[in-house]
Amino acid sequence: MDAAEPGAPLCLPPRPVGPPPTVRLLPPGTCDAHMHVFGPVARYPLAAVRNYTPHQVSFVDYRPVMAALGIDRAVLVQPSVYGTDNSALLDTLRQAPGQLRGVVVVPPSISDGDLVGLHHAGVRGIRVNRRNPGGLTLEDLALLGRRVAPLGWHIQLQVEIGQGAPLAPLVESCPVPVVLDHLGLLDPTRPVGDAAFVQVLALLAAGNLWVKLSAPYRVSRAASPYNDLAPFVEALVACRPDRLLWGSDWPHTELWRDMPDDLAPGLRLGLDRAPEKIRQLIFVANPARLYGFEPAEHP
Repeated sequence: MDAAEPGAPLCLPPRPVGPPPTVRLLPPGTCDAHMHVFGPVARYPLAAVRNYTPHQVSFVDYRPVMAALGIDRAVLVQPSVYGTDNSALLDTLRQAPGQLRGVVVVPPSISDGDLVGLHHAGVRGIRVNRRNPGGLTLEDLALLGRRVAPLGWHIQLQVEIGQGAPLAPLVESCPVPVVLDHLGLLDPTRPVGDAAFVQVLALLAAGNLWVKLSAPYRVSRAASPYNDLAPFVEALVACRPDRLLWGSDWPHTELWRDMPDDLAPGLRLGLDRAPEKIRQLIFVANPARLYGFEPAEHP
């Protein structure tokens, strides 16, 4: 699902997904911890300040991906193009309340009552996105963390590790868990022993940082299966497998070419070969705990 540049047509047909494989690809209870939906622009206006214009894709378009991969639950993440208007996300949560959770973007001035209302709607976190325009600031992180701590939420942070403000003070001062998007947008040309990645491992080991194993195509310098990321994923899994999440990043916004195949194993970053106990943590148990899903039933 290529994203279109600002001003380009919006309503392109969803990328087709083939029939479900005969063998389930992911464990029962799998949660996709990072995906997006985009509705009709007339109903869900896009922010004037944005760096891409998405195609119109809905939860209905995502269901074939769920069926093909064996995804039972998903987390809707507020995309930057909607700013603090979470209407598309909230309307989608109503379609499958037991199956979906949300991570929103809200102004720091939001009332406690509105936060409680979002919680009842299925929201479990706030996103601070420093990569795309129009997001919250890093200064908002600790303030919002204190506001949502009574609700058991987390802060989802999109930054490039090793760039800008140091990560450690942000995570250590935050009163709620901090979830790092997309492998921290790490630089795979640097070694696993690079200071920025070592800091991520230390914060992960301390327990307040979580990392999403998602969107490898955004950081890898190689084609699928993104082998240059393998040492980093192995180090994360060895450090704290109970603090890792997997996400598809569907529908892969901002990509102009080389759209990844949702069924390709490369998007799962080698976790297909991990021991079953590790797979169960990353795909099922960890997201169930962080996002407040009911425990998955085993066959």
